[in-house]
Amino acid sequence: MSLQLVPKKTIPTFVIAFIVLILAACGSDGPTDRNFSIEFANGEPVAGVETFTADQGDTINIALSTDQTATFHLHGYDLEFEIEAGSKDSMELLADATGRFSIEIEELEQDVAFLEILP
Repeated sequence: MSLQLVPKKTIPTFVIAFIVLILAACGSDGPTDRNFSIEFANGEPVAGVETFTADQGDTINIALSTDQTATFHLHGYDLEFEIEAGSKDSMELLADATGRFSIEIEELEQDVAFLEILP
């Protein structure tokens, strides 16, 4: 006579449930550092007007360079970075607001990129 505490049919169900839980736990990456760059030269963004995408909670760093003195303005976050001609700088922020936000050269009122933050 054998003593069986768990029916044989139940064991595969437990194993499958355990594997699903492990895979779900591994799939959540959490906040990420996102790095992007904008190079502005001859009156245009060198790579064209790009859209940068990140998730809410990510840390975003955007490297900025320009051949003319310019103020980069990130709408929605209301951040401005003045860059001297020929120099480089960066804007760093925590992606806490979701939506699509333009980054423009303030003096020219010209979009150079978009930042899209997903919930």
